[in-house]
Amino acid sequence: MKKSLLLLCTICFSVAAMAQQITQVQLLKSDSFIGLKRNGENTNKVINPVFQQDNATLTCDSAYFYLTKNSFEAFGNVHINQADTINIYADHLNYDGNTKLAILKNNVRLTDKNAVLTTNDLDYNLGTKIGQYYNGGKIVNDKNTLTSKNGYYFTDNKDAYFRYNVEVKSPDVLIKSDTLKYNTISKIAYFFGPTNIYGKTDTLYTENGQYNTSNDRAEFGKNNLYTQNAKSLKGDSLFYDGKAGYGRAVKNILFIDTAQKVELRGDLGIYKKADESITVSKNAYTVFITEKDSVTKDSIWLTADTLKSRVIRKMDLYALQQANIEKIPSVKLDSIGNKEIEKKIGNNITIITDSVVKDSSKLKPAIIKNNKTDSLAEASVVKPTEKQEKAKAKEAKPKNSRPEAIDVGIVTRAPNISAKIVEAKIDKENKLGLVAIKPQNKSVPRIYGLDLPPEATDTAKIRIVLAYHKVKIFKSDLQAKADSAFFSYGDSTIRIYKNPLVWAQGSQLSADTMYIQMKNKKIDNMDLIRKSIIVNTDKDSVKFNQVAGKNMKAYFKNDKLEVVFVNGNAESIYFPKDSSGSNGMMRSITSKMRINFDKDSVMSIAFIRKPEHTYYPLEKLTEELKTLPNFSWKPKERPKSKNEIIPNKKVSATKPTKKKPLEEKPKEDKPLYNDKVKQAKPAYEPKKKVD
Repeated sequence: MKKSLLLLCTICFSVAAMAQQITQVQLLKSDSFIGLKRNGENTNKVINPVFQQDNATLTCDSAYFYLTKNSFEAFGNVHINQADTINIYADHLNYDGNTKLAILKNNVRLTDKNAVLTTNDLDYNLGTKIGQYYNGGKIVNDKNTLTSKNGYYFTDNKDAYFRYNVEVKSPDVLIKSDTLKYNTISKIAYFFGPTNIYGKTDTLYTENGQYNTSNDRAEFGKNNLYTQNAKSLKGDSLFYDGKAGYGRAVKNILFIDTAQKVELRGDLGIYKKADESITVSKNAYTVFITEKDSVTKDSIWLTADTLKSRVIRKMDLYALQQANIEKIPSVKLDSIGNKEIEKKIGNNITIITDSVVKDSSKLKPAIIKNNKTDSLAEASVVKPTEKQEKAKAKEAKPKNSRPEAIDVGIVTRAPNISAKIVEAKIDKENKLGLVAIKPQNKSVPRIYGLDLPPEATDTAKIRIVLAYHKVKIFKSDLQAKADSAFFSYGDSTIRIYKNPLVWAQGSQLSADTMYIQMKNKKIDNMDLIRKSIIVNTDKDSVKFNQVAGKNMKAYFKNDKLEVVFVNGNAESIYFPKDSSGSNGMMRSITSKMRINFDKDSVMSIAFIRKPEHTYYPLEKLTEELKTLPNFSWKPKERPKSKNEIIPNKKVSATKPTKKKPLEEKPKEDKPLYNDKVKQAKPAYEPKKKVD
């Protein structure tokens, strides 16, 4: 492109020079006229001459006029005026009337109605009205100043071409480029090489595009990059309006916030400087960096129809969270000991009843046997000794699990607010009847008698990511899908909404809303809010272990599901493994429940607050009994890889390949029969029909 630009300028000079008609330079007047020889040539020395050719007038302090050569050399206060619009000043001039080329040196200044060009070496053609400098020059146009090593100025169309070390200074930006074109009327700069545009807080890079210095609008088309502090935006095509603070990127876009460690990709992006937001659509996806351990790195890939990321204050995020909070009392899980009764069902499940039940005979889970109901509690219960009880409690505690005495705040996203009751007084200043109480501790903000956490007034900025429609998430050991999602870097929590599904190893989790929280770059816990259910099954099995309830809290260890707490309307369905004498299904109902997982299987279930158990033999089971009300099992919707959910990779992976036409092979002559090549005889030869 650079070579083409120089070639174009050279052709313009040549064609214009050939097209112009040769006229005689006339000496209109002078103070003195002396004939002499200079450098072996006849010349005339003139003082204060006035030359004229066509529509141009040339004056100076003194000159050597070569009449036969139709040229002159001028010294001191050189001035060229062309058509009363172009004025050129210099200390020295060599002018050729045949080519109309003026070679000016020292303190050269070219002015027209739009710009002022200054340099020490300028070649100006009065026929083509094109000026060229090649030893550094500057053009001042209104509030813009342009400098470069080489340059061309077309006084007719007001275009200027700059080459090498190009700089454009305006009140708002500084442009540095390798090759640039500028129009002094439109004030638009066009780039044909590596170019940087430096704003007050942001930078633009491109290798092809244009920038309007009057309205601060830019369009770029090659190797484009926009940066603002720790944020950057790439795209095959970029548009940016500096005054509006609006940017648009098209195709192969990449938005990165290194401070918040967020990365968004897609094929269409809209950037707003005011809230530092980016909206990405068309094959949009984002990546969250996680870690399996100190050595192995992992990532969470999230795709959606539209992704939007913006910066908000922590106090705004706090207010947003409070608007969607359902405060649920925490569950106090006491450790297994003398206050609880255990029953083994199968080889790996322990049913733990509440301490309210003192006698096992009061447990009346029904067993359906030959259409008759018997009591599971018919078996005698031997009261264990204190030593046996402690040993059993120790055995019941799952290995590498969290302590069993846990105060679990299921979906307790609300702050710990202690309300102080005050007497309502209605006065003129406070029509709401609320009396503001002065805080005892000034470091803790209080609003109408409520203690608020520090984040309620924290103005520190954090980035959030919102995903709209057809959300899919892939991690090596966890996958999910939902209609929409929300991620905050303030609490490192992914919130997924509207029929979300999460797959963790062999379990499928679902609820109305789910929160996935990360700590130290690892998945730590998960909230399942309203109509929550977990389905677990072994490979190639049609028996589904299920746990359902109003709300759940799940904890992970080493990115694997470890324990789940159920709060409210807890129900479970369990198929014991290798159970001697009980080949069936256990269905239980209680208020609260705890489920421990180990190696992708249910290890133990603790039922709290008066559970009811019902045991069904397999031969008596119906399809309705096998599932809980909110049961769903959708393994086909589970993302299998990141390439499957990333739209552009998915399209390229499934793109049909064109089959090449089969080339006809040349017919080969049949080999002759010999010892090395034996002809195969058919296995069956039909008998010849005899007439």
